[in-house]
Amino acid sequence: MWIDCYTLPKNQGIRCEHCGTYIRNVFVFHFDDGFSLKCGVDCFNKLVKKTNLSQYGAKALKKQADRIKSFNDMREKWTRWQTPEEAEADGCFQRIEDPDKPGFWRVRTQSEFEEEKNFILNDLIPYRISEIQKETKARFKNIRMKQD
Repeated sequence: MWIDCYTLPKNQGIRCEHCGTYIRNVFVFHFDDGFSLKCGVDCFNKLVKKTNLSQYGAKALKKQADRIKSFNDMREKWTRWQTPEEAEADGCFQRIEDPDKPGFWRVRTQSEFEEEKNFILNDLIPYRISEIQKETKARFKNIRMKQD
């Protein structure tokens, strides 16, 4: 089993497959038999309690979900930013040391920003999410849901 976690934009939520409520923060359980279940935060917590995980294991699984969610949030921010100034205004530090003047800092140029953006969106984030999912799959491979 492995999990995925993401947030949908406003007015684009879905229904929880466990309880039927409208959700924007989506947790997806992917099971080894190909079955997947999309649920909200409350149902995620309820389903984790129904597993054979210890309290420590449940906390570790939630931490993995939070790590995936943070990378998906990072992807959303980097997709939204078009210039280094927008990123800087939104709290993402875009200053680098000037190679011509050591000790002086400057804002990235547009081409440097685009290069960094492409690396983060196409290489870093997908790699980190796949590593977290592999780790989750290996670590939580023997999870069983208790029957009601």
